[in-house]
Amino acid sequence: MRRSTLVESFELRQEDPGALVEVMERLRRDRNGWVNLLAGVRPGDEPPPGSVLGAMFSGPVAHAPFCTWVPGQMAKRGLEPDRAGIQHASGPHAIARLADAGLALPERWRCSQDHVRRGLVLVLPDDAEAGEVASWLLRAGALLSTVALTGEWRAEVHLRR
Repeated sequence: MRRSTLVESFELRQEDPGALVEVMERLRRDRNGWVNLLAGVRPGDEPPPGSVLGAMFSGPVAHAPFCTWVPGQMAKRGLEPDRAGIQHASGPHAIARLADAGLALPERWRCSQDHVRRGLVLVLPDDAEAGEVASWLLRAGALLSTVALTGEWRAEVHLRR
C-alpha cells in the first residue's frame, strides 16, 4: 500500500485560485501526489453531527464539499488521465444540476461517476488547463454545498512516498 504525506496546506479564496494552480502545475509535472480542497463553512451553519447508526446505513455525508484533484500516473498502458472529484450531500444527478446552474462540464471532460453517496468523479483531457480545472472545481463545490460557505478554501497537498 502506498502511503502519502501532507506536505503543504494553504488558504485560498474561490475567486483567486492562483496558488492552487501553481501547485497543480507542479504536481502534474512531477506526477506525484494530489490536492484536497476543503470548503470554509460560515460560522453557525455547520451541520449537526451525524449519528453512528446513520453513518452505518447511509455512509459518510459531506455537507460542505470536499474536492480532490489527482494528476494522471504512469501505468503499464501509458499515462493515465488527470482526475477530479467532489464529495457532496446535494443529492443525485449533480452534473445535470450543475449544468442547470450554468456550470456545464467543459468540452471533452468526462463524468465517470455521479453517485449520491460517492460523489462525482471526472476524467480530464490531457490538455485541461490547471486554472480551468481549479476554477471549475471551486465553483462546482460551492454550487453543490448544502451549507453556507465563506468563499474560503483550504488546500491540502499530499505527496506519495
